[in-house]
Amino acid sequence: ACMLCHRTQADTDICGDKTVKFQLCVHTYCQILATGLFPQEDTGHFLAEDTRHVIREAAKKSCFVCCQMGASITCCQSSCQRTFHLPCAPDGECVTQYFGAY
Repeated sequence: ACMLCHRTQADTDICGDKTVKFQLCVHTYCQILATGLFPQEDTGHFLAEDTRHVIREAAKKSCFVCCQMGASITCCQSSCQRTFHLPCAPDGECVTQYFGAY
């Protein structure tokens, strides 16, 4: 299962492909959209320790859509405290956007 959205089966159009690296299993888009996780400028890859940190922080937050713990994405509005899992976003009427390199 993806360590960010906790899904073993997820729509690859929404979550991307699942990869396992350094004992971390994550969907591509779950990792890209996780709040506080940024790719390295020189390689575009994510550091394993940064990903582990986001997973630990997400474990403290519940998804406002499914109410399960482990929500790694926060609303872009600073006044909004909602967090969610990427696969839950459509059910919660969330709009997710990715515009390429940060």
